[in-house]
Amino acid sequence: MDGTEVQENMHRTLPASLAPVVAEFEMRDAKVVTLAEIARIAGLDGQTSARRLAYRLVQARWLRPLAVKGTYEFLPGRAGPFSRGDDLDVLRGLLRQRPATEVQLSSSGAAFLRGFADRAPVEFTVLVPAALPVSATLRRTYRFHWVASGRIFGSSPLEGIPVSTPDRLVLDVALWPDDVGPAMRDRDHWLRRALEHSTPEGVVGYLRRLDSPVVTARAGHLADAFGRPDIADAIAGLGRARLLVPLLPGFASTSPAHRDRRFNVLDPIGAGSVE
Repeated sequence: MDGTEVQENMHRTLPASLAPVVAEFEMRDAKVVTLAEIARIAGLDGQTSARRLAYRLVQARWLRPLAVKGTYEFLPGRAGPFSRGDDLDVLRGLLRQRPATEVQLSSSGAAFLRGFADRAPVEFTVLVPAALPVSATLRRTYRFHWVASGRIFGSSPLEGIPVSTPDRLVLDVALWPDDVGPAMRDRDHWLRRALEHSTPEGVVGYLRRLDSPVVTARAGHLADAFGRPDIADAIAGLGRARLLVPLLPGFASTSPAHRDRRFNVLDPIGAGSVE
């Protein structure tokens, strides 16, 4: 940035008074920024002054407001005044605004970010603590599972978001199989690739921590169905479900052929069976 009063950039103007803020975000290769960061960089004390500056940056098309109040997508010079269209920026904004918030991207969205799924899901699934209030705007943006805080585990950071690990993805599907549904018939479903990167010790450790006979039974059946008999054997060591466990609660089947007797799971779709 030079010291000229106005700079032209892809049909945008950048008054010299805004240049230091934009230059800082450019240098950091920022994607999502907060009102607090804008105030700090500009040396502003009051929220009102920071909001005015943010408004000017929005009007000049260097920022785009996100659904989380006080957060913005930064539109860098090299890309022009156009949104990246990244559906996860809202979640990044929430985490930038409230870093201590327990959240975890799970299921198909996590599989996509980890490279196991070829396409992003229509709706990303996010785990949040049961007591966390979520705005209507966020509920329209993502699918949420409100869970006990102790069930949010097994993630590692990826692109600024806590994302389920391969070991945890097995549990995600076993916890909420209806999120994935009949797509699990496909032998090449992303769960196979997640299992290829999983370990018996990791999956069993997470299952012990979760302590759910239903989830354990489903995970064992899925490990067997998707080509990881070693993981299935390790899971079998945790014991067999006493009651018959439906793989997909939303699909009914009474056919004995659909019953995995080892794990006592009723599988109405034949997970991993279709080429």
